[in-house]
Amino acid sequence: MDERFFRRATRASLPFLIWAAHFGFSYIVAAAQCTPGAWRPAGPNPWLLGGVTLLALLVCAWIGAAAGKRLRQGSTEFVDYVAAASAVLAVVAIAWSGIPVLLVSGCW
Repeated sequence: MDERFFRRATRASLPFLIWAAHFGFSYIVAAAQCTPGAWRPAGPNPWLLGGVTLLALLVCAWIGAAAGKRLRQGSTEFVDYVAAASAVLAVVAIAWSGIPVLLVSGCW
């Protein structure tokens, strides 16, 4: 395959990969901190999970802004439309999976 294909595919799907990494990290940390032999008996650390959520949101917003800038400069490549749309969807998904950080205190 062409090397440009993988570069374009990564550019278009990177926000979803960031969301998947955030989702996995958040739930693994929450599960590890809520087990009987927990890292932190008080429950998931809201500062850690909130920081990771904020970082993921900022990176996806930056990717979306870069794709939007390319589109405003006249790019007609489909990958730029997909990158912008996937960044918007990933921001919504990251915010949605980050809501429990704000609402849940302690383990159930």
